[in-house]
Order: sequence, then structure tokens, then C-alpha cells
Amino acid sequence: MLRVRFGEWGYILLLASILGFSISGFSASLIGESLASFLFLGVLTAFYIFLLSFFTTEINNRWLLKRLPSSLSVPFGLSSAFLSGLFGGFLGYLTNRELNIVPLTLSFQKVLELSFFLGVMTSSLGYLLYKLVLSQRKEEESRRLLLEEHLRNLEAQISPHFLFNTLNAIAELVHADPQKAESSIIAFSKLLRKSLYMEPFISLEDELELLKEYWEVISLRFISPIDLKIQVEENVDLRVPKFSLQVLVENALKHGLKFRGGSVKIRAYTQGKEKVVQVEDSGGTLYSLKEGVGIGNLRKRLSLCNGELQWSSEEGKTIFRMVFRE
Repeated sequence: MLRVRFGEWGYILLLASILGFSISGFSASLIGESLASFLFLGVLTAFYIFLLSFFTTEINNRWLLKRLPSSLSVPFGLSSAFLSGLFGGFLGYLTNRELNIVPLTLSFQKVLELSFFLGVMTSSLGYLLYKLVLSQRKEEESRRLLLEEHLRNLEAQISPHFLFNTLNAIAELVHADPQKAESSIIAFSKLLRKSLYMEPFISLEDELELLKEYWEVISLRFISPIDLKIQVEENVDLRVPKFSLQVLVENALKHGLKFRGGSVKIRAYTQGKEKVVQVEDSGGTLYSLKEGVGIGNLRKRLSLCNGELQWSSEEGKTIFRMVFRE
């Protein structure tokens, strides 16, 4: 079953208009009248064909096709398109005759022939439209699968990087504080268990939960106390690459925050048509950004979801922004 999207109804409206004006020109040539006098009849016929196509398509998608074998969906859809053209032409002629807008008097047989012709044209063009939409859907599905494969490859790069840094942090505690090391390993196992079955893109809420688990792991190796502050506006609802916040927080720690102490502030807010997730740290001024595996990988993953990574540095603090455009 192929559902018609909102934007694709424009194709159907165009199809109905072509058929309506075609039958108008055909009718005008039959009785020797000017084409201009039949424009209203064309608009009227197009309106009926579009209206009937809309209702039959919606009824088919919502109720009828769900109860039919998939092999019958295309023949049934073409039959519905034929009936839309047939009755659309017939209703257009009857409405014109009742309103007496165009002086057109045809025998019932002639009206039936013209309506049948419209039905055949509607089903034929409808089938071409179906193949066009189906081709577009297949192309979209192919792009989606390619995107998912690309994301999995990128995630495969970031996971070892994340594991390496975390295990290094735990290794530092093994001799210095075995009890803390044990707590860190338990917290790390919980983090892995949660993240293992998540998709490449997760909700911001889930990402923040992962960050809190990650913070519990890495906070055990802080030399000076570091505060984590999270502020999320109510209207911010978006999906972000998994482990994106961890990458930015880890970058802040790597550039001196874990030795000097300070704070990491995470904000999520809307700015015009953009949604922004900001990570600000007080670890010092960063005059140049050298992209390692984590930052470079995150930038690529953001580009795949219409996102962008920005950074700026002010006196005593560094700010990273993940900007998502609608």
C-alpha cells in the first residue's frame, strides 16, 4: 500500500486539471465552439476529478486496501482512478447543464463515451503517477539506508575512542583508589548496557541521561571539583547523535578543566528556526581548535542530520554549539 503524502496531492491536482481541460478542448472541437467558452467546464471537471480522487484514495488507504491482498492493491487503485475520471466527467457535464453556463447539449451515449474516455485517461495517468511516486519512495529508502550505514560506520569509529578514554580514566584509579575504580567500572557497565541497544540518533532526553551516567564514571578521576549544570527549555524536542554531548564534555575536560576545576553548563534552547544545544566550560580560553577523532567524527554525524557544530571562545571559557535547522 502506497500512502499519498500532502505534497503529492499537487501532482493529483495537476493530473485532474490536465484531464479537465483536455475534455473541454475535445468537447469544443465536437460542436465547433471556441475553446475559451469551455474553460469553466474544464475547471469544473477538474474539480470533480480531484475531489473524487481525494476521497477514493483516502478511503482506500484507511480502510479498503488494508483488507485486501497486496497483489490487488494496484488493480484496485487503478479501478478507483477510472471511476473518479468517469464520474468526474459525468458530474461536470450535469452541473454545467443545470447551471446552463456553456451551451452544450449531448446525447447520454456521447456523455458516457466522453466520461469513459476521462476514466481511461485518469487511470492511465494515475498509474504513471503511481510509478513516479513509487520510484521516489524507493530512492528515499535507498538514501535512508545509505545514511544509516554511514552513521553506523561513524558510530563504530567513536565507540572505540570513547571506550579507550574511559578505560584509561578507570586505569588511573586502580592503584590510587581501588574502591573508586570498582565503583567506576560498575557505573561504566550500566552506561554501556543503556547505550548498546540505542539507535544512532536518540532523543535529547536520552542523550542527557547517557551524559549523567558518563559523568558518574569520569567524575571519579577529577582532581578538583567540577559542577555539571543542565538547562533545557520546554519547547526543545529534537534527536541528536548518540554520545554527542559526551564528546564535547570530554573535550572540555581534556583541555584542563579536570585539573583546575570549574563548571560545565549545558543549555538547550530555540533560536528562531534553529534549535541549539550548547556546551560551555570554564576551563580557559581556547584560541584554536584542533579536531581530534571525537570532534571530527561529531561534525560529520551532525552534517548528516542537517546539523552544524560551531565553537567560540571568550575570556576564560569555551562554548560549543550543536545547531539543528528545521
